[in-house]
Amino acid sequence: MAAAQEPRSGLFSAGDFRTYNPKQLNGEDRLSMLTDDILLSILGRVSSRTAARTSVLSTRWKHLPWLLPELSIDVKDFLSAPCADPMEENDMEQAMKSLAKATRSLLDKQRRESTISSLHLKLYLFNAFLCEVGPLIGDAIDSGLLKDLDLSVLDETEPLDHSEEEMQQRAQDIDAFFTAYPSVLHCLTKLSLKNVGFDKLDMHHVLFDCCKQLKHLSLHHCDTGSYSLFKIDAPDSKLCVLEIGMCRFLRIDLVCLPKLEKLVCDTWVSRCAPLTFGFVPSLGELELSCGEQNGFKLSELLHGVTGIHTLTLDFQGET
Repeated sequence: MAAAQEPRSGLFSAGDFRTYNPKQLNGEDRLSMLTDDILLSILGRVSSRTAARTSVLSTRWKHLPWLLPELSIDVKDFLSAPCADPMEENDMEQAMKSLAKATRSLLDKQRRESTISSLHLKLYLFNAFLCEVGPLIGDAIDSGLLKDLDLSVLDETEPLDHSEEEMQQRAQDIDAFFTAYPSVLHCLTKLSLKNVGFDKLDMHHVLFDCCKQLKHLSLHHCDTGSYSLFKIDAPDSKLCVLEIGMCRFLRIDLVCLPKLEKLVCDTWVSRCAPLTFGFVPSLGELELSCGEQNGFKLSELLHGVTGIHTLTLDFQGET
């Protein structure tokens, strides 16, 4: 019986590429004979953790991960397998520790030979490790190394298992992160949040006034309290895609979002129409889905919206 695999806490381990010993290839490593452009195209299709691990294959591969124009660093790639169900906090902390180490390596300016056009970063909300990752990202932005940031703040807890206080604390931690590292806001183009309660914060200010470059916003079980109204009036916003799922707003009033092209609204608490539309001249795609609702007139909901070309509806319950 094979020995159990030890959890990996670093970017890669010495045995990860044991079958790729260059001495055993006897000069027949045809993959390494490909040009940098082709090899980078291959590495761009795997996670940044996997790409970084290829640097131990040979001197030919050593510099390639630091030439990638796009990076994807996902904390889940650093979880030891198999994971406990439900996931334990210690496992997530260890994964964040490894993510911080990987981020430090991949953003090392002394090793980078080109700018990073986009960084896709998925992490857990642990302040101890955010204090490590934040300065790395801020410095990369300030130095011109990083252009665009796609940030997802993950949470393994089911929405109904979170208390109001826990959701509010997550909002305060996120706001503190943005406040401590304001450069992050300057290149944040996509943001995904889960289980965040903005009851004690100005949600509009955090997401629309501060995130001026934001083009894609995804909110899952995020709101300003149960049965609250939320108005979005952002004439200077660049937001193109807005995804809202399991949020407890009574209604969202889209007063002004001139560049919004796609809106997804999934599962709401209101017994009436969950949305009203103001100035949304670019809106072309609308998806509405909900398990239970009493019904509303679609014509009234879409009053004044003339550019819809793709409408997706998925309702259950009364008709």
